Amino acid sequence: MKLGLPLVLAFLGACAHAPSSQARQSELAIRVGNASVLVRYAQPDEDAARQLARALPGALSIAERWGALSAPVVITIHPTHEDLELAARRPGYAWLRAWARPNAIELQSPRTWSRGEATDEEMGQLLAHELTHCVMFQAIGGDARIARGIPVWFKEGMATTNSGERFVAVNARPGTVDLLNSRALLNSTESSLAYSTADHAFRYLMKRYGQQRIHLLLARIRDGAEFPEAFRDSMGVTVDVFEGDFRTYDGQERTRG
Repeated sequence: MKLGLPLVLAFLGACAHAPSSQARQSELAIRVGNASVLVRYAQPDEDAARQLARALPGALSIAERWGALSAPVVITIHPTHEDLELAARRPGYAWLRAWARPNAIELQSPRTWSRGEATDEEMGQLLAHELTHCVMFQAIGGDARIARGIPVWFKEGMATTNSGERFVAVNARPGTVDLLNSRALLNSTESSLAYSTADHAFRYLMKRYGQQRIHLLLARIRDGAEFPEAFRDSMGVTVDVFEGDFRTYDGQERTRG
C-alpha cells in the first residue's frame, strides 16, 4: 500500500463497552485504502486517538508487507494497565503495552506509560508491530487454534523486524535457550532478552530463506497445513533443524559481538 491513500475520519457517538473507569466511550472510524479500523477511547484519550489516526497510514503500509488487512480491526485504548491486562487476558505482564488478535488491538493509553506520553515515532512503531500481527493472523485465515500452533519467536520476530525495532545484543544467560520454545518467550520475565531472541531468529530466517518463502509458508497454513508441515514445505528443513542452526548461529554472533 502506498502512503497518501484517502483517509476518512468519522466521529461516532457511542456507549461501547466501558473500561473499569466507566467513562463514556467514543469511536473514531478510519479507512485507509481498503483497510478499515475503528478506534474506541474515552474522552481523556482523545489526543491519543488522533495521534493514532495520524500514524495509521504509515503503520498500515509497513504491516501490509505480509498481506492485506482484509477484515476490519478494532483498536481499543484502555485507560490503565490493569484494563489492558484484563482485555488481553494476560495478568502479570507488567511490560505489556499492547496486545493483538486477528481483528482487534488492545492498547494501554500513552498517558499511563512511564513518561506519560508517546512520541509520534513510538506510536507509529507500536501500531506497525501490532498491525503486523493482525495481518499475519488474517493471512493464515484467522483461525485461533492454528495461530496458537505458530512459535512465538516467529510471530513476535515478524512483528519486531517489520516495525523496525532494534535490540541491544544481550549475552545469553543459563536457560535462555528455551526462549525459542513456543510459550517461553512471552512467559519470560526478561522481556528484552526474549524479544531480542525472537527478532534475531526471524532476521536469520529472512537472511537464509527470503521473504517469498515466508509468504509461501503463510499461504500453506491458510490452505490447512499445520506450522511444522508448512515450514518444512516452504523452507525445505524442519523447524527443529532450523532452530538448532539458529542457536549455533546466534551463539556465534553474540560471542563475536
